[in-house]
Amino acid sequence: MIRHTGVRALLLALLFLVSSAILEGGAAAQVPNLLPGMPKTAAPAQASGTPSAEERRELDDLIRILETEASRNRLIESLKASAYQAAPAGEPAAAAVLGGEADLAESVPAHLAAYTRSAVAAVQQGATEVGTLAAQAGYFLSGAQSINLPRVWNAILPVSTVAIATLLALGLLAIVRRRVARWLGSLAKPKAPVLRLALASVAMVADALTVILAAAAGHATSLFLTGGPPDINEALFLNAFALTELIKVGLAAFVAPHVPPLRLTPFSDGQARYWYRRLALVITLLGYTFLFVAPVVQSISSVAAANAVRFLVVTASFLFTLWLILANRERVKARLQRSYREGARNPQSRFYHLLGHVWWLLAASFVAALFALWISSPRNGFQFMLSASLVSVAAMAVGGLVVSILTKVIVRGIRVSAATRERFPLLERRINSFIPKLLLVVRILVIAVVIGVIMDAWSLIDLDNFASSALGRRFSSGLIGALVILTVGFVVHLVFSSWVEYRLNPNFGSVPTARERTLLSLFRNALTIALALIVMMLVLSQIGINIAPLLAGAGVVGLAVGFGAQKLVQDIITGAFIQIENALNEGDVVQLGAVSGVVEKLTIRSVSLRALDGTYYLIPFSSVDQVANMTKDFSNFVADVSVAYGEDVGQVKDVMQEAFERVRGGPEGINIIADFEMLGVETLQDNAVMVRGRVRTLPGKQWGVGRVYREVVKGLLAERGINSPFTRTAVVPPHETLPEFSGLDMAGNKVVTHRPLPKTVTRNPDGTLIPPDPKDDGDDDGDPSR
Repeated sequence: MIRHTGVRALLLALLFLVSSAILEGGAAAQVPNLLPGMPKTAAPAQASGTPSAEERRELDDLIRILETEASRNRLIESLKASAYQAAPAGEPAAAAVLGGEADLAESVPAHLAAYTRSAVAAVQQGATEVGTLAAQAGYFLSGAQSINLPRVWNAILPVSTVAIATLLALGLLAIVRRRVARWLGSLAKPKAPVLRLALASVAMVADALTVILAAAAGHATSLFLTGGPPDINEALFLNAFALTELIKVGLAAFVAPHVPPLRLTPFSDGQARYWYRRLALVITLLGYTFLFVAPVVQSISSVAAANAVRFLVVTASFLFTLWLILANRERVKARLQRSYREGARNPQSRFYHLLGHVWWLLAASFVAALFALWISSPRNGFQFMLSASLVSVAAMAVGGLVVSILTKVIVRGIRVSAATRERFPLLERRINSFIPKLLLVVRILVIAVVIGVIMDAWSLIDLDNFASSALGRRFSSGLIGALVILTVGFVVHLVFSSWVEYRLNPNFGSVPTARERTLLSLFRNALTIALALIVMMLVLSQIGINIAPLLAGAGVVGLAVGFGAQKLVQDIITGAFIQIENALNEGDVVQLGAVSGVVEKLTIRSVSLRALDGTYYLIPFSSVDQVANMTKDFSNFVADVSVAYGEDVGQVKDVMQEAFERVRGGPEGINIIADFEMLGVETLQDNAVMVRGRVRTLPGKQWGVGRVYREVVKGLLAERGINSPFTRTAVVPPHETLPEFSGLDMAGNKVVTHRPLPKTVTRNPDGTLIPPDPKDDGDDDGDPSR
């Protein structure tokens, strides 16, 4: 089933290409004349009897098609299949003659009938193809009877001396090559893929040089033994040796089985040696058979005998490769699904997880299709398979290396120097936020290019025609233009954002004001939004999308949003006027309604506050009816000192002035920008006199200055014995009594009685007792609050 699927898919493509090449050229006028039962078409008359070069090429193509039975059968099946195709739109349909059949052709039953007929024709065609391949294989095997083994052995035996000398020279040179490879491996670094690629290239050149020198040694041996150039068989062997070993050099450079530091693939040491030995065996069998053994057999026996030898070796290689795929089915599956089993759920791990289930089916189908392709086209099959395989391997190697380098760059990120990071703290983060996305797009493009090159190598698509077509030019130019626009837009954003960041950095240049911080932040946000819209429109324009309807639609949507989101519009307009009036800036301490705090962030529609307890508030401008800025231009600390009524106000003023002088001479003095302003007695309270003064400070420094000032004032008041008007409560022992006047006795003398004091008494600031309530007898009457 696997073999049939791969053979059918590839042969259908080949049949389509062959039939198209015949029917499109001048051969389309000749093929019908050669097949009976088909209407003849007149070929264009030539002015002379000699066919042109184009006609000769078409005739050669037709002769090659009609040479073998398999190609003739494919041509017949292709012409039969073309008979079921619908007539062109410009030609009169036969159904038009029969009334009503034209409508029937467009009905659902007619479509179902057409699909059924196509399916049956496809099955029949597939069965015919399988039979044709079996007949071709039998034809190849029939030539094995004509192989003359003694003559073949006698022809190959004289070449043994040159072969031994060549292989011995290769073995001796391999000793030096391995030492060079190990030395190059010692220079490689794990995190330097470009250096590793360069060292691997040097190692590959050294390996290729050993092969060339070994082949030269073989030529020298032949020259020494015969006194002249090598004969035809020796030349065939030396050519087969050079080409086969060079292909193995490329394979060794790809997997590096003996020098792990130079390995460009994610194979382990055991896996690299395992796959290299088995693939090298297949390459050796095919190379020496097609380039040496088969030509010798053909020169001695016949072409059929040479084809039989080729068929046997190709069949053995096919079966061995198929066994190799099936034997490593679970091992490769576990390798592909390892990241998914470890918990990764990114698109790459999901793709590898799916690939792990079907990789063996795809690989087996590919090998079966190659086998069927060679059987169907033995003359040019090997050259086509060799060139397509080499191009595929080279494309996968180069693409895998590029993808590996990009993946390492994405994972590692872009690093900037410490000095640059100090000047631009967010530069590295911005670069690493964009570069991985750009590299991801480039990696996808590289994978697409590799797939396109491989499909072009196997003639599944034609990249040259696509690149030269209008669609290809438009696609490539649009893609490159879009990438350039994205890169330029990112560079502009990076430069402007870095400049704003540098300007806001207080460690370099002049210290920015609060107004500059606010405006630069707003301008950065506005430029980012505008730049994103412009870049998006230009990218859409580059990929072929007309942006005029989008702009018109955006206007309509903006109008609808303006009506539907009036609150948002109000936020933006109010915020714009607040910024124009410079009412608040980042870092200011403000009160907006019932919320006060430090302004952390300003946008075009809202303000973010951080309260003293750390609470974060996001307030839209539409809800702000007034702004109280406590750090605008300068700040004042209002110093209120309350003393008892019996204290001298002049002494209190002296204390306040002296406290100011002490604060000005201390660390907080740098924040004071004016002399102390004595305002005098502010209020006369119930039990205190309040004296007020004012200290002018830098914006936002009044709280720190005020704390230090209060501490100094408290110390000076205590030092000079100035009492504060605070009511004090003292607890006295229960045995103390309070004298009380009761009245006069019979002689007219005063009567003084003593009653117990209450558990709590109140004293004046000077320490004298405040008389208790006469009704209070000192008993708490069971009241738990007393």
